[in-house]
Amino acid sequence: MLKVITTGKGGVGKTTTISTLATMMAREGKRVIVLDTDPSMNLAMTLGLPYLDVPTITENKHEISEELDEMDEDPAMIGKRIIDDYSRVNRDGIRVIVMGAIPDEGNGCLCSAISIMKMLLSYVDSDACPDRYDIAFVDSQAGPEILGRGLAKDFDCNLVMTEPTPKSAEVSRQVVALARNLGIDHNILVINKSESEEDARRISSLVGVPDKDSIRVGYDHSVIDADRQNVILLDAFPDCKAVKDIAAVKACLEKWR
Repeated sequence: MLKVITTGKGGVGKTTTISTLATMMAREGKRVIVLDTDPSMNLAMTLGLPYLDVPTITENKHEISEELDEMDEDPAMIGKRIIDDYSRVNRDGIRVIVMGAIPDEGNGCLCSAISIMKMLLSYVDSDACPDRYDIAFVDSQAGPEILGRGLAKDFDCNLVMTEPTPKSAEVSRQVVALARNLGIDHNILVINKSESEEDARRISSLVGVPDKDSIRVGYDHSVIDADRQNVILLDAFPDCKAVKDIAAVKACLEKWR
């Protein structure tokens, strides 16, 4: 199973990119699972799953903890139970697990929920999981912090999203450095909302990723239009520039399989 974590500054397009990549792959017959660890948790809606229909790990954390205590002798049973109860599958067959936000005031730490997501990722990549997935995407929270919480170890690829600005590139530079320290050697830089071909060389240099591992995704108003209509970009505008550029990201990812 190819395991991909998507990182970067808030608002750079992680959710749109992951949802489009996952949908492309699922429609090619690949088995895809996505884990949304961003507290903003928009990925399920972007994949066509109604917000209220998707349970989250944080809102069910106490129940899950009790199940963990009851079944601590059987990790496979724990993983299967949590996935059965707390994930949903969209019409393209993509399984979605949502970590969720902090459920109430005074409870300011997501560490235990992240630990559960890490356990689930390990489970779906193990022989104990009856459903064999081809690829797992993790939509991380904004910034480099997720790389310091242990979830980002053992990934095959870090998909680093950035806008073509120095501020966004600086966050991506930190992310790439942390990923390399964790042993993630494959960092693909996606320069999103780009309006100039020169952005690729300039931003790649700022972030510290070779040009061959950098891909421009041009600014495309179709992304905004699809979001406004609450429809999947690939369905609304299958021939738009953003979709074609994201297909190049997909081709680059598949080299690591």
